Order: sequence, then structure tokens, then C-alpha cells
Amino acid sequence: MTERDQHEYKASLRVFSETLTLADLVASLGEPTRSYDVGDPVSPRRPDGPRRAVSHWALRSRAQPTSPLDEHLSELVVFVEAHSREIEALRDKAEIDVFCGVFAGDDAQGGFTLTADLMRRLAALGLDVGFDLY
Repeated sequence: MTERDQHEYKASLRVFSETLTLADLVASLGEPTRSYDVGDPVSPRRPDGPRRAVSHWALRSRAQPTSPLDEHLSELVVFVEAHSREIEALRDKAEIDVFCGVFAGDDAQGGFTLTADLMRRLAALGLDVGFDLY
């Protein structure tokens, strides 16, 4: 496989809430790698424009983009398992999921595999996983 057709992956644990502020989410889960608060401008270039309807807290995996997708997901599962009490306390007030981006190289085709163990762990944590393919 050449570098040109190597798949790359990104994965993030995401929390969205209409009622909790970003400060509430940070107090529960710690510092995110990406975030915004309810009421923030949608575009920093248009501070008088539309406002965010929800707070968003996201933790992106630290795995290298060329690492297998299951490495990205495993890192996030470990975080959720370690913060299971906090996650459960948020479920009534927030939507929680995992986002995966799959980026194919110019001439790439193929896919990825998730291990049965990883899928069991995700299911046990009640996490929906969405995939965007690019």
C-alpha cells in the first residue's frame, strides 16, 4: 500500500446539550479537545450572526491518523469506562455518541474492521457510533 492510498481515521467522543453549559460539561468530564457553548456565535467571523443552540464537548482520540480505527475507538472507550458515573449522570441532559471519520486515499478502496470485543464494550456503554466516509 502506498502512502497515497493509505486510509486515515479520526474519532471523537461527543456530548451535546441544550440545557448544560460548557462549564458544566468540563466540570463533569474535564477539558475537551474541541468545544463551544450554547449561545456562542456559529461563526466567529459573524459575531452578530446565528447563535449555537447547544453546548458541545468533544474529546478526540490521540492515535495517529494512520493508526487502525479500533485504536482510536479503544482510547475513547477507556475514557468512557473511567468516567462511567459522570457519563451516566449526563445521559438525561445530553446526547452522547462517538463520531468516526474515515478518509480514503486517492485510489484507496477497502474498509476497516472492529473487533467483537470492542463492539461489545461500545454496546455495554450504550454508545452509538456514527461513521462519515470521505
